[in-house]
Amino acid sequence: MAEIDVVVIGAGQAGLSSASFLSRAGVDFVVLDRSPRPGGASQFRWPSLTLGAAHRVHDLPGLPMGAADTTRPSSEIVSGYFAAYERAFGLPVRRPVAGRAAVRHVRRLLGAPVAPVAV
Repeated sequence: MAEIDVVVIGAGQAGLSSASFLSRAGVDFVVLDRSPRPGGASQFRWPSLTLGAAHRVHDLPGLPMGAADTTRPSSEIVSGYFAAYERAFGLPVRRPVAGRAAVRHVRRLLGAPVAPVAV
């Protein structure tokens, strides 16, 4: 059984950035994300919201986002960028995992008994 030193909750911008640095440091970790697909909170934005000067996503470590198509919804662009980032660095993201299921998932990863928990 693999040992997990760190559990990152959420595969949004902060979670993926944290995962990148953990990976570079050689730390055993897993990322648990509630969403069914990559994109963080951006995937739930209005279709009319686009990336522009006032609304931009900062580059994740090691993979520039590049110029964004300002005519496409930001939800599509950011979701695609996050998915490409996860693939490029082989990040161990497990989804969808939420609430009690997340706690049970962590316990299984750690080899701890899986018992009812309050979240």
